[in-house]
Amino acid sequence: MHSLKCDTVIIAFLLYICNTECKQEPVVNTLLGQVKGFTLTSRLGKTIYSFTSIRYAKAPVDELRFQPPVPVEKWNGIYDATKPGPVCPQPNNQNSTEDCLMLNVYTNKLPVHGENVCRPVIVFFHPGGFYGYTGAIYMFGPQYLLDEDIVLVTANYRLGSLGFLSTGTKEAPGNNGFKDQVVVLKWIRDHIKAFGGNPNMVTIWWKSEYGNIVRL
Repeated sequence: MHSLKCDTVIIAFLLYICNTECKQEPVVNTLLGQVKGFTLTSRLGKTIYSFTSIRYAKAPVDELRFQPPVPVEKWNGIYDATKPGPVCPQPNNQNSTEDCLMLNVYTNKLPVHGENVCRPVIVFFHPGGFYGYTGAIYMFGPQYLLDEDIVLVTANYRLGSLGFLSTGTKEAPGNNGFKDQVVVLKWIRDHIKAFGGNPNMVTIWWKSEYGNIVRL
């Protein structure tokens, strides 16, 4: 009887440990620092490791407004990538902010214990006529695409006059929204391997007028 009680306690303890570990937030190591994410479930029940609102460039404010993006520098500690992320300034959205140059990464398999995970990457730049929408999870989430073995990246970029105004001078050289997207692609090249993606297998996905992005 005593042995049975001990076995029951041990089993309960192991189940507790397993449950705790399963709920742990995923953390990856990039060249910029550690990034903490969270998990979702795909349409068909796969676990999606999600990392949202990862900063890829410095806030384009003050002297950086109307200027090409400046890539983010290394950080100390663990970057919290569990929040839905901001919306770039656009008409009819009072919750937008200029500090919006962030991206989201979704994958259903992370490299662990030195394992080599090298899945194709899809980059989605949201539509909106260069004036609206966002790459945030609540508008373009991963639940359908991540039934497949891919890594999905969505991103914000500057919109409207903040993203595309050009005066032909150094004060506003123009097309910074496109330049933001180039920095996103460079970020993927340098860091996506930490999320199980293959930097040599990147497909840009666009809609309507966004075919121009690929040509650029």
